[in-house]
Amino acid sequence: MSVFRPTIRIPLLAVALSVPLLACQVPVFRYALERWNADRYQVFVIHQGDLNASQQAAVKALQTAADAKSAGQSPMIEVTVAGPDDKSVPAAVRSRYEAGSAKSAMFVYYPAANGVGRTQPMHECKISTDSVDMMLDSPVRKKVREKLQQGDSAVWIFVPCGRDADDKAALKRLQDQLAADEQWMELPTPEELEVAPDVLTKVKVPLQIKFSTVILKRDAPAEQFLLQSLLNSEEDLTSFDQPLAFPVFGRGRVLYALVGKGIAADTVRTASSFMAGPCSCQVKNQNPGFDLLLRADWEKALGEVLISEPIESVDTEALAPKLLTIPPGRKSKN
Repeated sequence: MSVFRPTIRIPLLAVALSVPLLACQVPVFRYALERWNADRYQVFVIHQGDLNASQQAAVKALQTAADAKSAGQSPMIEVTVAGPDDKSVPAAVRSRYEAGSAKSAMFVYYPAANGVGRTQPMHECKISTDSVDMMLDSPVRKKVREKLQQGDSAVWIFVPCGRDADDKAALKRLQDQLAADEQWMELPTPEELEVAPDVLTKVKVPLQIKFSTVILKRDAPAEQFLLQSLLNSEEDLTSFDQPLAFPVFGRGRVLYALVGKGIAADTVRTASSFMAGPCSCQVKNQNPGFDLLLRADWEKALGEVLISEPIESVDTEALAPKLLTIPPGRKSKN
């Protein structure tokens, strides 16, 4: 049965906050692009005995990615290389390793701050340069990154189920509504953004309402890490034999999944309205969603002229939670 479960996904747009209402008129997608650094995935390389030359090369590639800032990119991962009895290895990782038969293995976990952490790894594989290459980048993620850096408000990753009629119908519903949303929504004026009008002409990445889609085939070998990172973000997504759609915005923030007939006009518009609406809470991890592992130099792509202002530091633990309803995007006057 094709479902979209509003009790799980729609309420994500009403976020319980531990900070005061921090409203700004910069669209969520733009504030996220300029200010929300992606959280790092946790990678554990567990082995007994010495690593061979190929495994050592794989570990070196991981460590380079973990220190990618020195190469002009944002760090994407945190890496722990250890034996199974090392105290730096969490118990859940040790248990997973002990449940297997390999003497060496690599386990990848979502960033702790993403709120989708599981006791089981998001991805596990052998220690090899091929595995590391697939982890760090893929053709679909390159397309997503390029479109976001070109100014797309959001890029929807569409995952077909393999039944041609269902896939075509769901993709058409998605793309038709995104085209309508591009016409329906308006950007805030410079006065509403509280910026000088010429700022919008100086930014390197244009501020625009634009939505696009990319196709992620389930059987694509190079995309298995990305596929698992999407499907394992919720406990039951792997059980749905239906097309899926994931809106991605900012620096690779996935809002949530739409499933089957839940890929519909109202649910797509709800997502568009949130992402293109005013940024009511600038604290990233108190907004819905989780981060993809994207290899990118966001600061270089954005340039020096930004539209948004950084959030002031807030003592979130000292404040009582509040319920924030995400406001809709602005409607066109036409």
